Amino acid sequence: MANQSKNLLERALENMHHPFSSFTRAQKTSSVFLLLATLLALWWANSNYATAYLNLIHTELGFSIGVFELHASLKHIINDGLMVIFFFLLGLEIKREFLAGDLAQPQKRRMLMLCAVGGMVVPALIYLLFNWSLESQIGWGIPMATDTAFALGVLAIVRKQIPVRLLAFIVGLAIIDDIGAILVITIFYSQQINIIYLCLALISITYLALLNYAGIREPLFYLVAGVITWWMTLQSGVHPTIAGVAIAFTVPARPKLASSALLNKAKKVISGMLQKTKTVDVLGSKRDHEHVLDVRDFAERATTPLRRWEDALVRPVALFILPLFALTNAGVVLSVSSFIDSVMHPTGLGIIAGLVVGKFVGISGACWLGLRYKLGCLPEGMHLQHIVGVSFIAGIGFTMSTFIAALAFDAQPEHLHNAKTAILVASVISAMLGVLYFLIMAKKVKKT
Repeated sequence: MANQSKNLLERALENMHHPFSSFTRAQKTSSVFLLLATLLALWWANSNYATAYLNLIHTELGFSIGVFELHASLKHIINDGLMVIFFFLLGLEIKREFLAGDLAQPQKRRMLMLCAVGGMVVPALIYLLFNWSLESQIGWGIPMATDTAFALGVLAIVRKQIPVRLLAFIVGLAIIDDIGAILVITIFYSQQINIIYLCLALISITYLALLNYAGIREPLFYLVAGVITWWMTLQSGVHPTIAGVAIAFTVPARPKLASSALLNKAKKVISGMLQKTKTVDVLGSKRDHEHVLDVRDFAERATTPLRRWEDALVRPVALFILPLFALTNAGVVLSVSSFIDSVMHPTGLGIIAGLVVGKFVGISGACWLGLRYKLGCLPEGMHLQHIVGVSFIAGIGFTMSTFIAALAFDAQPEHLHNAKTAILVASVISAMLGVLYFLIMAKKVKKT
């Protein structure tokens, strides 16, 4: 009956909305958008329109109010501005995982941390072996990271050949990887520190923490204080994306209303509405309208701001911010000679060996040691063979690796070009090795 009350256009749009909504929510979709943006950037940078591409990403944008001025290129606005939202979302995910996810369970947390540390330390050491005493050694943090979106997208290809818990494992692994990358960015890739602005940023973070402690849930307070924190961090010399993570850690994770209290109150309101009449007229009846608003308010107080804001940001970040970052950062000019020079340069060799070999040796080796000496355990249904496959796929370091490369080689364009080329090559190799490994493993299982 409800559907019959809608006109033809409403029904047509509704029929389109459900499949479109399912498509944008799918994990593979974010990987597809990221891949398409990367391919577009590569095509654009190597086409006859390469000059237009460079002009676009270096276009100066900004505004001035009196003596206050804020001007930056489009590339810097995305890297230092929009990517803060990505790091904020990352911080929300990290906090939730440590409070209520797999990282909240000591046994699973120990194994994840062990594998993640191995997957960060070994690639960094391999990179340094190729670049020791060279000016390019500053890029040692590049092969440490794993791109969660691409990794999950690749795992989706072999979804039927892997246990369900493996997806959660690689998410946890990537989250700890990201924590390591955040620490590396903060400590090693920040500019000269301005103590005054840094103290002001810390005061702003403290204010946000007090808001949380006081039970304040109004988003506007966190938004205003968050923007101020970002600005102070930007001026301090610490990379501003770190502000996104710090702000996320202050977001309330406790509901104001227990779920049992929500059910009781909601039932009471709905029962009162049904006793009065069998139909609810939210347009004509002011009382019915207020009752429905009461139920909405109860539901909001029974959820957490952390979860609500995380859900609200997932799709904009995956479908807009990360593809924009790829579009403005992945445009590497390629030719046969420059490609060979890039991958054979110590920078390129270090990144490729670090991501492909280092991740495999670091993660698989750490897992073997953890199981051998009972330092941790794997989730039920998972074995070392599964972790070997994950260690290949973890070599896909596209987004975070490119981000660190841009920081490390900001004043060294030749090294940055070599690094970006090597990251693309290593990510493709790692993805292919991971898929092939799981397909071969699945065939062996069928034979037995």
